[in-house]
Amino acid sequence: MGPFILFFIAMVAASPVKRQENVFGLLDLDGDGRLSGNEVLSSIIFDQAIQALDADGDGFITGIQIFELTGDPNVFPQLDVNGDGKVSYDEIRQGTNMLLIFNRFDADGNGFLEGPEADRVVAIYSQIVNGGLAFLGRDEIDTNGDQVLSRDEIMNALVLTQVLVAADDDNDGAFSQQQIENVFGAQTFQILDDNMDGVVSFGEFRKVFDLGDVFDFFDNDGDGVLTGAEQNSLIGIYNLVSNLQDAIPADPLLDTDGDGLLSKPEVTNAVTLDQILVANDADGDGQFTEIEILSFFNRDLFQRMDVNGDGIVTFDEIRAVIDVGSYFDLLDADGDGFLNGVEQFSVVALYYNVLAYQQANGVNTK
Repeated sequence: MGPFILFFIAMVAASPVKRQENVFGLLDLDGDGRLSGNEVLSSIIFDQAIQALDADGDGFITGIQIFELTGDPNVFPQLDVNGDGKVSYDEIRQGTNMLLIFNRFDADGNGFLEGPEADRVVAIYSQIVNGGLAFLGRDEIDTNGDQVLSRDEIMNALVLTQVLVAADDDNDGAFSQQQIENVFGAQTFQILDDNMDGVVSFGEFRKVFDLGDVFDFFDNDGDGVLTGAEQNSLIGIYNLVSNLQDAIPADPLLDTDGDGLLSKPEVTNAVTLDQILVANDADGDGQFTEIEILSFFNRDLFQRMDVNGDGIVTFDEIRAVIDVGSYFDLLDADGDGFLNGVEQFSVVALYYNVLAYQQANGVNTK
């Protein structure tokens, strides 16, 4: 399980107002002397890097600037499809992303940038800060431009599933005791760890916290808005989610047309609701506990399913509320008709549970 604390506490240490005194230190959130992928992706969104390199602000980037951004001389010819010696922002976005850039800089492939590897990212971030672009992520959230973040602005920019999936960099659907205690304290960990197994699953987290509760946690003065350092943790999460939306390819087993996105027909043709229910019902009793439901569904949906309020949801109660198509719509946070980046996590996890069940039992659960 990765450094959950980075996105809920250490982003405070990376406040852009500190500017350049220690640019590497602003990026090195855990202070270990090297830069992880999540540290870079939570600090720099792709448009910050592009705009910082576009010194004349004409909306185009030259070959030298692309090399500065990617560290790869072969990238520019691939992007410059019309051969005019420059590429537009959209051409760049279609051809690369921050995760690819990180991986190119990570010459030894160890998952960290150290020494000269890190120097390139530090140089880009210095240009971002010098160019007045350090708050670009916040400005994308801040729809009314008042430089403070309201609850509605956060709720419109993120969903809790995105936050959990982005912070869960080993994709195990849980957070360790230390990670939770570092952020929320030991007492909160005891509350969250419902089954007392020493970790907090997504379901356990959702049982106690929704995104509004996370907002309230960072609203230290309780004034209903995030100002100054209160903003930094959720800005870091927003940056990470934005980068991963562009960087995580669609699951190849589900992405049948190979376009890198999951459409509703691809998902509904691959798996049925009953296949999902049977494959994920570990004890075969035809029902799920609240924690089990909250591992994949939000709290509001659980309450709609649990019509008798007994804390247990039967297959029939689930069928009455949701099907695969409507679940797809729920996961499609930006409403573009596709699941991309972290949006696809839940449906992919459920689908692979179905495949594992079928392989183990030699059946097709229709």
